Amino acid sequence: MSGLRTFAPAFCVALGLSACASAGPRAGDAAAVPLSPSEMSASGAFLAGRYADRIRDVGRASSFMDRVLEDGDIGIALKRRAFLLRLEAGRYDDAARLAPEIADTLDANAPIANIFLAVEAARAGDFARAGALIDTLPDNRLNRVLSPLLEGWIALGQGRRDDAEHEIEGVLELEGFAVLHALHSAMLADAAGETALAAERYEAAVVSMPDPPLRVRLVAADFQARFLGVEPAMATAIVTDTVSADPSDVRTYLRRAADTRSGEHLTVTDGLAQAFFDLASALQRDRRSELGMVFSRLALRLDPDFDLATLLIAEILDDREQYADALALYDTVPESSAYRLMAELRAVSSLVDLDRMDEAVDRLNALADRRPQQIDPLVRLGDLYRSNENWKGAISAYNRAFSRLSADDPGSWSMHYSRGIALERDEQWDRAEADFLKALELRPEQPYVLNYLGYTWIDQGRNLPRATKMIEQAVSLRPNDGYIVDSLGWAMYRQERFAEAVEHLERAVELLPTDATINDHLGDAYWRVGRRQEARFQWQRALSFDPDKDLARSIEHKLQAGLPAVQSQSVKTADTKTDVDG
Repeated sequence: MSGLRTFAPAFCVALGLSACASAGPRAGDAAAVPLSPSEMSASGAFLAGRYADRIRDVGRASSFMDRVLEDGDIGIALKRRAFLLRLEAGRYDDAARLAPEIADTLDANAPIANIFLAVEAARAGDFARAGALIDTLPDNRLNRVLSPLLEGWIALGQGRRDDAEHEIEGVLELEGFAVLHALHSAMLADAAGETALAAERYEAAVVSMPDPPLRVRLVAADFQARFLGVEPAMATAIVTDTVSADPSDVRTYLRRAADTRSGEHLTVTDGLAQAFFDLASALQRDRRSELGMVFSRLALRLDPDFDLATLLIAEILDDREQYADALALYDTVPESSAYRLMAELRAVSSLVDLDRMDEAVDRLNALADRRPQQIDPLVRLGDLYRSNENWKGAISAYNRAFSRLSADDPGSWSMHYSRGIALERDEQWDRAEADFLKALELRPEQPYVLNYLGYTWIDQGRNLPRATKMIEQAVSLRPNDGYIVDSLGWAMYRQERFAEAVEHLERAVELLPTDATINDHLGDAYWRVGRRQEARFQWQRALSFDPDKDLARSIEHKLQAGLPAVQSQSVKTADTKTDVDG
């Protein structure tokens, strides 16, 4: 596949939390197909399948392709696509029926089929066949990472311990994979029954990063729970102020590991599943969602209880705008999982994407009630209200979150910032200002807080020297953030330093050329320095970028009458304070 030849991600072991919008039609459009596959002709099913495939609705595409396959004599390329769709949809047994023919016919041009057959061989304990199939993979950047890991685990399955160690060292030939090697080196020692060495290597893997992600910490903590007990494992799992899982969930998970798997080592299939997940996570970060989905599915095939792989599959579905399918998958993550809170919060995001706002709010309130020590559901509720401009609802949710947290908790700066925005928009400025100042006390160099408070002071005509310095500091920290650069330009403008304003605002427009407010600001600055034709051009540009009604009316008035003389200029409010959670 072309994806195998072009892969070049910046590897990160942690599961990515970001999501991007899919291009093309929305996935929900597939519902426009009125017939089930069994009611369609093969040609109709082919066309419907092509459409579903194009919008990345692999469940429907796979079903339509089944109908095409019923006609029997179709080309190998179509069968390969059907195989991949079945694999992406998690239809492993159905994929297994197509894989041998694809591998035999296409040989080295069927890498995914060979990888899948290797997985099936490993599950059956036939590591010799699994190794032979992995040896057929082409030499490219992706396989220079994948092959050493798979070959190392397969060698261990064959009892070749030294070869296993040597094979995984192959990932060190590429820059940036030291953590990956450290983690798999520890897991190899674990699976080989070398308890003391595994303990040493797990600890080394955790301390090799300044802020190790939950995934790395939990792999090490799982080992400690099996051999050292729950308390040492908890100390490893919860090592930072910012925790992406509920500690009570982590304790439940580790207690279960200690009770049900005490003294047990990892298996080779566990290690292979981890390898596929690591590559799937990196591929998803590089937005190669097809290969990311395939490798996530293979990880789950090898370890059906691999909750993090389930979450990654659901994240990919979210990226493809398959929100209902993602929601259903998030809800399969069991209560006993260390990742249950993460799954529940992501399920809420899927509900929001499905425009089921009332259900999202109800879920967050219920989640907050069930987890009285957790602030995350309430913070998410506040953010949800804030995004819908329900300022009072947001303030109430943030207040509830603060009641569960120490006021001087270093991680609370973002809550002060978020509540400050809601308070400022609700015209409770004194309380908002106190929140912004507290956020800066806790995080003095946070650029978004510096920008928001500095801009607001400038807009109010207060604390101008300090506000200007704050925005200048924010620009130095985020020199390519167009909103923050715009704030500096507007600060210059409000202080009648118009030539300097032009310089900064031109830079802001370069960074964000289609932002209506920033183009409007530049138009104002041009007018003040006598460049009136350019000012009108910028105002016209601002109108073309769909400004809100108030801004549009202001621009239309300026196009007709220009700006009044400086001494009669009224205070102007413009929203470039950057409502961003840093």
